[in-house]
Amino acid sequence: MIQAPIRRLIRFCTHLCTVAVFAVTAVAGASDTGGHVVLVEKGTHRLHRASGEVTRVAVGSPDIADVSVINRRELLITGKALGVTSLLVWTKGVQTPQEYRIRVGAVKDPVQATQADPELARAIIDEGRSLSGRLPNLLAHRRAMLSAQVPKEGAMADRSSVELETQVMTSVKIADVARSTLQRYGLHGSKTGRNTSGGVFAPGSLGGVRQDASGITFTQTLPIQNAFNLVLADPGRGLLGIISLLESKGLVRTLAEPSLLAMSGQTASYLAGGEFPVPVTQGGATSGGISVEYKEFGVRLSLSPTVLARDRIALKVAPEVSDLDFSAGIQIGGVSVPALKVRRTETTIELGDGESFVISGLVSSSLANNIDKLPWLGDIPVLGAFFKSTNLQREDRELIMVVTPRLVRPLAREARLPRLPGAEYDRYEPSPARNIFLERGDFDSGFSR
Repeated sequence: MIQAPIRRLIRFCTHLCTVAVFAVTAVAGASDTGGHVVLVEKGTHRLHRASGEVTRVAVGSPDIADVSVINRRELLITGKALGVTSLLVWTKGVQTPQEYRIRVGAVKDPVQATQADPELARAIIDEGRSLSGRLPNLLAHRRAMLSAQVPKEGAMADRSSVELETQVMTSVKIADVARSTLQRYGLHGSKTGRNTSGGVFAPGSLGGVRQDASGITFTQTLPIQNAFNLVLADPGRGLLGIISLLESKGLVRTLAEPSLLAMSGQTASYLAGGEFPVPVTQGGATSGGISVEYKEFGVRLSLSPTVLARDRIALKVAPEVSDLDFSAGIQIGGVSVPALKVRRTETTIELGDGESFVISGLVSSSLANNIDKLPWLGDIPVLGAFFKSTNLQREDRELIMVVTPRLVRPLAREARLPRLPGAEYDRYEPSPARNIFLERGDFDSGFSR
């Protein structure tokens, strides 16, 4: 009498264990048809226990999964290809079959599975099908894509998002320093008389010689026009001597500090300078006509930042500085068109937030020394200086370009804007008396250095 209740209790516990095993084997996620989902890796087996005695099974796509009946309650499911298919299981005494969804995914390496990537903790990777969730940076996104992709399985949906700052403020410093040295020396001397005349002239300083009844006259100019000239003359004896000496040193420094804001993955550019007109001769039906084209010059900056992580930025930057150069210009239709002195660079670098790189540098030096002399006489020591002219020119140039990107955020709504340069002169309206007697002209305070 006591054994019957014990047998019923044992059968009840067995039934509970069967339900528990099924809950572990089949992921209890409702599908579109209200069934259960069974996850199987491609090329592996999975043992599934039914809720009753199996009488018949049906698989929607045998190419994706194969189902074999092992015994009255156990099914062996084999993943054959990536995809999803349906499974219907009829059990004894139940008219309506139990419906399942079989999801065949990519094989997971059990060794790599133990080496979890903490940056992929919030990513949902469905091998061979999709990638979703939130990732901290683009590098983690790339690793997640490589983990989710399956070779030769077609395209994969990417519904993930990357949590990154997308605004990059890039500052570029361009320093260009040029030093030049010039030394020039030239002379000419002449003697005119009733019977004889003669002279030694620097190249280019003798305009011509004229002879008439009064004698010979030299048409002469200074040896060096823009030099310091020492003139010695004795009209009574007809003597004239001119010595031209010139030493020039120059320093030119150009400093540009453009800054530009751009979104990650986008290209931004600006030009701080101007345009100069260039006349162009037309051809064809309007042959002989002149049109005007404008060429840009000044400080130009073009950049394309890509935020890889919170501390890594890939930056494609192309700064350029150009100036008008009238010394190398040309004449077009009677109009002087200047040339351009250009310093530019274009490169792609990777650096951290607030870090700096010297993306280009140039150190150049040129030396030119020309000596014009009278043959033989110009080679005489000391005295030969009176029969020659020299021109020594040296130029040194240094150019450095430094780039610094920073991740930035916009100012909050209703936030107080920073003080703009020259804001103190917004209401500058001095009276005539103040402007005449008290104004000292200290207007430099409104400009940053």
